[in-house]
Amino acid sequence: MGVNSEESKKKLVIIGGGAVGMAVATHTHRCGGYSITVLSKDSHTAYSQCGIPFVLGGEIKDFNSLLIRSIEYFEQMGIRTRLNTVVDDIDLDTKTIGCSGKRVHFDKLVIATGSVPYVPESIEFDRSLGNVFTLRTLTDGVKIDDAFKSAKNLVIIGAGSIGVEVALGAVKRGISTTLVNRGHFILSHNIDPDMSEIVRMYLESKGLNLITGSIPESITGSGNVESVTIGGNHIPADVVIISTGVKPETSLANSAGITIGSTGGIVVNENLNVSINDDFHPDVYAGGECVEVHAFVTGEPMLNQLGSEARRMAARITDNLCGTLSTMPFLVNPWVCIAGGLQIGSVGLTSQVALKSGIKVITGMSKGETRAGYYPGGSHIFIKLLFRERHLIGAQVIAGEGVKERIDCLSFAIKKRLTIDDLLNMETCYAPPVSMLVDPLRYAAEDALKKMQQE
Repeated sequence: MGVNSEESKKKLVIIGGGAVGMAVATHTHRCGGYSITVLSKDSHTAYSQCGIPFVLGGEIKDFNSLLIRSIEYFEQMGIRTRLNTVVDDIDLDTKTIGCSGKRVHFDKLVIATGSVPYVPESIEFDRSLGNVFTLRTLTDGVKIDDAFKSAKNLVIIGAGSIGVEVALGAVKRGISTTLVNRGHFILSHNIDPDMSEIVRMYLESKGLNLITGSIPESITGSGNVESVTIGGNHIPADVVIISTGVKPETSLANSAGITIGSTGGIVVNENLNVSINDDFHPDVYAGGECVEVHAFVTGEPMLNQLGSEARRMAARITDNLCGTLSTMPFLVNPWVCIAGGLQIGSVGLTSQVALKSGIKVITGMSKGETRAGYYPGGSHIFIKLLFRERHLIGAQVIAGEGVKERIDCLSFAIKKRLTIDDLLNMETCYAPPVSMLVDPLRYAAEDALKKMQQE
């Protein structure tokens, strides 16, 4: 029997077929040495969750466009992929998992169970009521798209990035849409209230009905949903999407005795090994939305729900499985959201997070243009920079274009611990179709410097 036969290989089992699971499976297969099995409760694998709102809005043709790889692709590689499969338990003593009445042995295990929608208990409704959805999987997207085809009135509960993106898409399709948010400011996990107001004005200009500072009391209907009650008012709705956030899917890990952190995510070390009784298991890894990571600026534990970071975790896990020691750094969490023709981005700390962490910040703000004033097609750009003792620790940018590039640049600046002096000395390129002569970033830094000098 050859040394590369399936029987001689170590058994790698991956629970979860999302961004982390399938990336680990694919890249570990290439290094050899493993017989790989992926178990996923989803009906699809290797697809872009982030693209779902843009199919619903019509920017992307259909859901098939989001399928990156078919299950047949992985099977041809020799990766056993089992969809619609629920894992019942993990036994770390025997190194087996329970699945469909059988015990499956592993030498190495990767937990990539992602997250599940969070639905507040305060919202009362019959769970069998039709046309009430959460949006997490491709199957969810298909069902919502089918409901949209005859929808006249949509209510979305929760104004995070998914809620905002879907709301604008629905408005574009001619559906009367109400977006409801518990807090007074939308996108509050990512941007400050003053920046949030810029987004609010844009959304309302596009015909979106925005209700903030309110919690729906009930969702009612007969058979299918008919209305949402907010503050005693009944808002007509033939479709409701509950987009009030997600929580890490850690039930399997918790039952197996794996440590769950203060954020609700699985505790891992820098190599992404899980923790058991204050020790890290060398053969069990976890990555993606189900794990607890750490913020670069504060060092505090946090959750991360970015596909880009999930892929980075998958790369670290793969390296470690294949014999190359690889560590996961602390994160600054660069984020961008596309709301119709508006791009909203942030990185590092917001003012609210800084306040909770006891960090005093000085902010600088600017408003400029994304192109030379005489060049057509540009947009306003709003920039906010946050400094602690002259070091950049956070940034927010809103514009019709050019947001991602600036957030990426500012992400690098925070990681390199650049100061306000470094930003003021930064050289930037110029051409009328893509920039002003002086980049608005400089004006935001100058605004912060004036405030520093006044202290």
